[in-house]
Amino acid sequence: MSNTRPPRWADPANGADQALAGVLKAIGEASRALTLRNAIGLARTADRQRLAVYLETMTTDQLAGMADAAQLLSVEAGRALARRARDGGASPAGAASGDL
Repeated sequence: MSNTRPPRWADPANGADQALAGVLKAIGEASRALTLRNAIGLARTADRQRLAVYLETMTTDQLAGMADAAQLLSVEAGRALARRARDGGASPAGAASGDL
């Protein structure tokens, strides 16, 4: 006589499927954030050759998202610089260190 039990299928009512979907969504968001961070790091160091290779690995949707994010970042960084110039170049207390 065997003590093995037949496999049990996940009961969608117990929330396991929803929890797994949440975990997968979080992993996707983290992956996108790391992708953006890596691209920004390559751009900041002006490593155009490695950046070009990195961008070639992305899907069209990823590239479009990257372009949109870069455009927004450029506009907002320009505005922040303009505010600093207008305010005498003071850096706000507790600002991010700028390390990427």
